[in-house]
Amino acid sequence: MNTEKGITSPAEPELACAPSEQHVVKIFLVSYMPRALDNESVRIAVVMVGHSFVDARFARGWERVLALDPKADTELLTALMCEIRDKLRAPGQLEEMLLRMEDSWSNTIQISGGKGCLMENPSTEIEVLASQFLFVPK
Repeated sequence: MNTEKGITSPAEPELACAPSEQHVVKIFLVSYMPRALDNESVRIAVVMVGHSFVDARFARGWERVLALDPKADTELLTALMCEIRDKLRAPGQLEEMLLRMEDSWSNTIQISGGKGCLMENPSTEIEVLASQFLFVPK
């Protein structure tokens, strides 16, 4: 309370919470498409990249990939997921890695165009996106 010169006024209210920081991120979906003419695919990863946030979530199993393509090389797909995870940790290598994946896999691996988003908590949002876009076996 301000009691200066006999005037009583309420103290300024404290903010219950400070304004949250907004993060600009780009989201990529990575899909496995064994036959381009069929136009059937299975999403195998969600990649999120921002100025202060880089992360990915991957399919937890290859059941849907094998249902679509019984001859799929799941060992190679697992190695690819490991490479994505490793490259995300290396500054400045994501864009190069995404381009190389598209070129080296002859369109079997499809990467969506990045979609820009503004969000408060990328760590939470990537989990939500993974639950929406990736197959999670029960």
